[in-house]
Amino acid sequence: MEYFRPILASNDITEQQWRVMRILDVKGEIDFTTLSQESSILSPSLTGIINRLEKLEYVEKRKCAHDGRKTYIHLTDKAEHLVEQLRPQIENQYVALKQRVGADKYAQLSQLLNDLIDS
Repeated sequence: MEYFRPILASNDITEQQWRVMRILDVKGEIDFTTLSQESSILSPSLTGIINRLEKLEYVEKRKCAHDGRKTYIHLTDKAEHLVEQLRPQIENQYVALKQRVGADKYAQLSQLLNDLIDS
């Protein structure tokens, strides 16, 4: 994480907040339970992360019209702009990491992580 922390910290974003924002950027509006599963963040922790992101005006919550227990989360325009701004910097750090460990080890690590996620 030494590659990514300075970028995130300079924008007052934690790694977990960035993970949530990336998922919402890709998936669009999703329900809280799905976001918890996709991010591998337990519900109690995710509640705090979402509340902080909401205070920063990076996410908005919406109750389901048919099921009041279900909450949907989506990025605000402000968050979408931040993601667009940070994405190239983060991608550059992935390139640096790949160069540091080598393409073969990087591919191996990526495959192992994908296997872990899928299990």
